[in-house]
Amino acid sequence: MDHSNVSSFTAPADECRVGEDSPTRILSYWPQELKLGRSQEIITNSFTNLFSCLLADWHCILSLSPKNMTAEAGIAALAITIIAVVYRYSLKKKSNSSDQPSQQKNKTDYIVTKIHNQWYNLTDFDHPGGPVALSLVQRRDGTALFESHHPFTKHKKLMQILSKYEVPKAKESTYGCQLMDERDDGLVYEWDGIESDEFVSDLKALTSEYFGKIAKKKSLSNITEATKATLARWALVMTLMISFFGTLPLYIHGNWIFIVLTPVLAWLTIANYWHDATHFALSSDWRVNASMPYLLPLLSSPSVWYHQHTIGHHAYTNIGHKDPDLAHAPQLMREHKSIRWRSTHSNQAHFLRILLVWSIASGIGLNILSDMRSVVKLTYNNAVPCMQRSRSNLAAHLFGRLFYISVAYVWPFFVFPIWKALIWSFVPNAIFSMCFMLNSQINHMVGPCIDASSKNFYKHQIVTAQNFGNDSRLCYYFSGGLNYQIEHHLFPTINHCHLPALAPGVKRICQKHGVPYNVVSGYKEALVAHLAHTVEMAVRP
Repeated sequence: MDHSNVSSFTAPADECRVGEDSPTRILSYWPQELKLGRSQEIITNSFTNLFSCLLADWHCILSLSPKNMTAEAGIAALAITIIAVVYRYSLKKKSNSSDQPSQQKNKTDYIVTKIHNQWYNLTDFDHPGGPVALSLVQRRDGTALFESHHPFTKHKKLMQILSKYEVPKAKESTYGCQLMDERDDGLVYEWDGIESDEFVSDLKALTSEYFGKIAKKKSLSNITEATKATLARWALVMTLMISFFGTLPLYIHGNWIFIVLTPVLAWLTIANYWHDATHFALSSDWRVNASMPYLLPLLSSPSVWYHQHTIGHHAYTNIGHKDPDLAHAPQLMREHKSIRWRSTHSNQAHFLRILLVWSIASGIGLNILSDMRSVVKLTYNNAVPCMQRSRSNLAAHLFGRLFYISVAYVWPFFVFPIWKALIWSFVPNAIFSMCFMLNSQINHMVGPCIDASSKNFYKHQIVTAQNFGNDSRLCYYFSGGLNYQIEHHLFPTINHCHLPALAPGVKRICQKHGVPYNVVSGYKEALVAHLAHTVEMAVRP
């Protein structure tokens, strides 16, 4: 592979046009060689190119700023350059081992997973979802993710494809077929007969019919392409991105209006593209889904978010010791009976406690504390086991966190008086965090959902989720489509722009089969329900 195109981090002057064809130009840096055996090198090299491109854009943005912005410009340029160098170093360190044939790999290098109680070696499987999708099931029971991420392929065909990669019992030790956590036994749900279950068949027929018509109308090669972001959705995402980045010069300059406007735009941008990308729902091209979350990693490190959200929360929603979202701050908040009651929980429904937790949940909680605990303890909130990172990967991850801290909290102290720096360091992050908490806590942590469960995976996704404001455009756009939480949990790889059209059909199927379909009118009713649940859980059992 030719790496000469990343030897420099300086963009030509005539390319320095902020916002002009930026997504296309960024994606053009992805290498065309897509051999799965070299996936880590490919991703590493691609991130190097991506950050090189971002550095060029930052140079352009900052060149439009006032003269007194040299400090933050230097910080941004230095931080991005360091990250790019670290990733480049990782590429060099891994280049020798990545070219080795599969039979020379160490046990931990094999991508092995357990699906329906059978081990599979997917190391040489050229998965359409790319290496990121395969990495999510490495040394885990991947049954739940496997079932929920392939709604449009006949079950028999899926198993036929998998059969090529079966690991014989005698060779399980050779390929390191051992779960990272022995409790990850796949026994939470009953999978026998799931392919012939009438309720599940009705759901899949609904989506197949809907997207089949779109695929036929647009002459798409397969139905999966029809499930991703439409042109209208991409237009919305690009508009929000341009609006957000357009506010940065005035935000960095210290304009008071943008202390509120910029974090709100940041949330709207993240909500309407970032979440979908981490669910492989933004594009049918895995490279787009893999790269876009790193463009604005404001909510969490994407690699850690996959563990928390995709592997843990979506597969095992509201299941104690399996869903990490139930245990983010157990010393301060108790939202599930699996969390041991502490005396500190007696005041958890107090306004100041909720304000504090909601203000720091994203910036301090997800981005720093939970992230660092997962790195040190190799488990996310004691619920989702994490793979040991290589030295180069760990270095890159830590520099990424350092970059986030610098961008989110540190830079104001280089350009503002101390009193204003404190405000600029806290308020925008608190606003962004509260936007996130408002749109995430009201979906599952409410009375009807918190203790609901079903051995049927699809029914479990429905009874543990709550929709809100399905008739409200405000709820839809401000939540990024999270107000269709039931449909999202049923079909996580479908872009949120399609969920309003699917919701009436899902509701009819639930009514037909007697499955509770939880929905409230909007933010107010949903928030009241969540606060009532918080009050209830504050009482000592």
